[in-house]
Amino acid sequence: MTTTKSFSTRTLVKSIVAASLPLATLGATNALAQDNAELQELRSHVEALEARLDGLDTAPELGRDNPYLVRDGSGIKIGGTTLSFGGFIKADVIAGLGGNGTKNAYSTGLARNFATAANSDISDWKTGFSARESRFSFGTKTEGVAGHTLTTYLEMDFNNDQNALGNETVSNSYSPRLRQAYGSWNNWDFGQTYTTFTDLAALPEILNQGKMAAFIYATQPMIRYNMAAPGGKIMVALENPEDGFRSTPDHSYDDQSYPDLAVRYQIRGNYGFYSIAGVLRHFEDNAADETKTSGAVSLSARIPTIGRDDLRLQYSYGALGRYMGLFTYPDVDLAAQAGGTVDPLKTFGATAAYRHFWTPSWRSNLTVSHTEILDDLSASPAGTLSYFDSSTSVHANLLWSAHENLTLGIEYAYWDFGEIVGSGSTQYEQVMACATLSF
Repeated sequence: MTTTKSFSTRTLVKSIVAASLPLATLGATNALAQDNAELQELRSHVEALEARLDGLDTAPELGRDNPYLVRDGSGIKIGGTTLSFGGFIKADVIAGLGGNGTKNAYSTGLARNFATAANSDISDWKTGFSARESRFSFGTKTEGVAGHTLTTYLEMDFNNDQNALGNETVSNSYSPRLRQAYGSWNNWDFGQTYTTFTDLAALPEILNQGKMAAFIYATQPMIRYNMAAPGGKIMVALENPEDGFRSTPDHSYDDQSYPDLAVRYQIRGNYGFYSIAGVLRHFEDNAADETKTSGAVSLSARIPTIGRDDLRLQYSYGALGRYMGLFTYPDVDLAAQAGGTVDPLKTFGATAAYRHFWTPSWRSNLTVSHTEILDDLSASPAGTLSYFDSSTSVHANLLWSAHENLTLGIEYAYWDFGEIVGSGSTQYEQVMACATLSF
């Protein structure tokens, strides 16, 4: 949970410590004749307090308010390794416009599914229940591995594709799927985790797993190095390239010869979190024997405002493709690709979200997000992800956290999809309630 401390509080506490130190030292000196260990213990306590005070000049740490972040629990020590276990149960009920109960129950909330429902000319509201976003994770920490600490993290949920094995008729059973599996050692990360191109600190608190229109997100295998930098840190990664849609013969560009190169510089200071990220991507079409290199950039911020409130902003531009909106738009112009040309689509996305605490246990989030294809498309090519070239989403919710492990919430979402041909648009609405019980 985000907290802030003022400079005056730090100064006051340090003054008290400084004023008390002579008396404490005098008492400790007298005790020194009896036991030198007492003075050393006093000094250790003062040094520990000073270390804590020094940390109050920087922005608040990201805490339990962001479910995407890995939490380091105390765990159980077995031999030289500490093992921790966590996760949450998330029970969702979703009512959506458009007469498609199956996709409404698909709690991942793909924008192209919402666009299909918006274009269905059906005004019926359908309701779906789901617990498939429930998640569990294992973490380990081992000290002294070639002079460094080795940590590992494994995370799974049940939120598979809507066509995966499972049913809502009798059992509602779904297979677990891998979300994250990585290890960290000596500033290196190896395995699968959130792409370096996304900024977890700037993600709005949305009940439907954070899926606003311009959601910058992907989990994929990578090799990443983290290094200290002025005011924060720099992350450089080689990540898994995947630039296709559907594994059909007419889409022959889904596997690339070179990995995606992602870089992020994050600054953490008195006034929040700020970062700039870039990704360099290689596009190629085996059938056309053509290649092209392009990329995208993203700016994001999480800014403390009044009390515990905060403002979260993000703007992204370039060949975003699958990195934005859960593959809302294709990576390349599919009409050009069908003619043997690789032409990465240029898109942009912008998000603004404000979180307000009514009381320590009650809070609300208002999120506005927009995406758009910047290249001119004269028609909707066969095989595109959808028929729209822009999308706008608005999410408003009310959350009650009776305890840090229990949150109940309700949320309203409104979507507007702009058609490629003409100036018309279609709309989709959704109401969602959920209970999240973490452990």
